[in-house]
Amino acid sequence: MGSPIDVSGFGKLSVAPDANALLLVVFGGIVVDNRASGVYMWDYMSRIQNRFHIFVAIDHKVDGTKAYESLMTTIGTQSLTPSQQILYLFSGGYKPGRHVLIDKGADTFSSIYLVDIWMGVSDEQHSIIPDFYKHLVNANRKKITYVYTIGGANNPEARDSIAKTLGSQNAILVNSQKGDKGLDTHMRTNTVAVGMLP
Repeated sequence: MGSPIDVSGFGKLSVAPDANALLLVVFGGIVVDNRASGVYMWDYMSRIQNRFHIFVAIDHKVDGTKAYESLMTTIGTQSLTPSQQILYLFSGGYKPGRHVLIDKGADTFSSIYLVDIWMGVSDEQHSIIPDFYKHLVNANRKKITYVYTIGGANNPEARDSIAKTLGSQNAILVNSQKGDKGLDTHMRTNTVAVGMLP
């Protein structure tokens, strides 16, 4: 495995040995312990690098659509032919991921992983994000996996609505463990979600 390839400053692409391997498109969350998601998401992705082509966006502020389009250009120049694409959104990755889903459509992806995504407080002014993800799940329930904590969504109504729609098979609640501090439980949703990838 060589070093990850820079994708026009939008993130890094790790290439699997098989040109036809699935493509995992990852948008992570906010800075944690002074590390951007473009750094810490590799902590979870490194053990599956031989199975997937993996793109990890530089951070949660990236322009999702431009990052995705640059990734597709890079996939072409590297002569990669991924058989399917999986979208993986963690925490603050809800924002660039939403833009990709609006501009490219959910049908672009064979699976979508919503990993403790933030969905804000639902009221008249702030219902855009939770409404978007609830609609996404209702329209695409067969391809979506939701891994979540009690507090990560910051919106109990949206969290519970999505979990109920998907059912216990595809909505996995991650509880805190003894010794957890701060963001430990939230971050561990990545370990659970990566373990569920095909």
